Amino acid sequence: MNTLRTTHSIMRRQRGAAFIVMLVIMIMGITAYLVSALSNTAVSNKRDETTVSALAQAKEALISYAVTYSDTHPGQGFGFLPCPDQNGTAGVNGEGSSETCGNQNVSAIGRLPWKTLGLMPMRNGNNECLWYAVAGTYKNNPMTYNMMNWDNNGLFQVLAASGVVLTGQTMDSNAAAVIFDPDLPLNIQGQNRAPDGLAPICGGNYTDSNFLDSDVAIGANNATPSTTANAVSQFFNTGATTNINDRIVFITKSDIFNAIKKRNDFGIFISNGLSSTATSACMTPLPPPQPVAINFNNAPPTESAGTSVGILDIGRVPKACLASPLDNWQDNFLYARCTSGLSCLTVNGTSCRGVIIFAGERNAFQTRLNNTQKNTWSNYLEDTPNANLTEFITGGNSFSGASAFTAATPSSDILACIL
Repeated sequence: MNTLRTTHSIMRRQRGAAFIVMLVIMIMGITAYLVSALSNTAVSNKRDETTVSALAQAKEALISYAVTYSDTHPGQGFGFLPCPDQNGTAGVNGEGSSETCGNQNVSAIGRLPWKTLGLMPMRNGNNECLWYAVAGTYKNNPMTYNMMNWDNNGLFQVLAASGVVLTGQTMDSNAAAVIFDPDLPLNIQGQNRAPDGLAPICGGNYTDSNFLDSDVAIGANNATPSTTANAVSQFFNTGATTNINDRIVFITKSDIFNAIKKRNDFGIFISNGLSSTATSACMTPLPPPQPVAINFNNAPPTESAGTSVGILDIGRVPKACLASPLDNWQDNFLYARCTSGLSCLTVNGTSCRGVIIFAGERNAFQTRLNNTQKNTWSNYLEDTPNANLTEFITGGNSFSGASAFTAATPSSDILACIL
């Protein structure tokens, strides 16, 4: 009897020990799984942080490049963006450098020109260098035919999915540039990222389609912007379809020119340019031909004779009378002269033979997207608080307003008298 009890006791203890061992093994397995999952999540999060940081630094550097372009390229004005790096060590300035990219006003794509931007190579979380596209209307080499100012539209739409637009619902909101994070290659597209020897620092090659995705089902092709001058191109952000994992950050004209307006010397540039033009040898004789309208559809835009209304000839300041880089803002400089050649109007109470008006940034009720709109004076001048629009389009004789630009009221008309 005692022997039987002992045997049962031993068996119970063995079963208990086995259960504990199994429990420990199970706990260890669950712990290992959780640790592995947490580790994978941490790695993934770290990759995302690296990518987000690189994209943000690249965007900030590109905006800074555009804002300070007049400082680094005297006489060429604000707002221009660099060409991509399209040829690496085969180029004149080496890998990471911006050089010439295609024809005038044609958009361009390639790697981010990190060296030109004063950066280290900008890499995503998978150690791939970033890619970049610049609109033909913003690239600096060769420069645009059009003027470069806050009315210069970008050429890129960025979509989250087919028909869902992140930016570019109107021409006014088209992106001036986009920066790509080329995520891991998608097997379905057979992307070949083997080195071509031209990018010893970043690695890989310069074949756009090996890094940037496409999906014919929705007409997406991130690797190939339009080769037509001034044409709009579409880029699709990650998640648009399962065939697209490029993460895109974009830059709009507002990103660029909101920063330019904050420059301490921007107001001085506009104000001094206005007053010096009004007193220049080109303007003081009230230049023939008559003030000009502009055909923005031509490349380059062509000037034509202005119109006569009442006692005035009205239009724009001739480009030849705007010293570079002020001529980048020609569409914002309106001009009226007395048809008699004598003083027939007043500017803030002073008798003048003519008036130059810097129309300023468009307000919420003005549109400057196409040729017709850009030659419609109400899209530049207002009657609040001063009746400059009415005086201009009716050939009136009394103009009033500020004589210096301020960033606090960028849409205000700024006036200068031609004595």
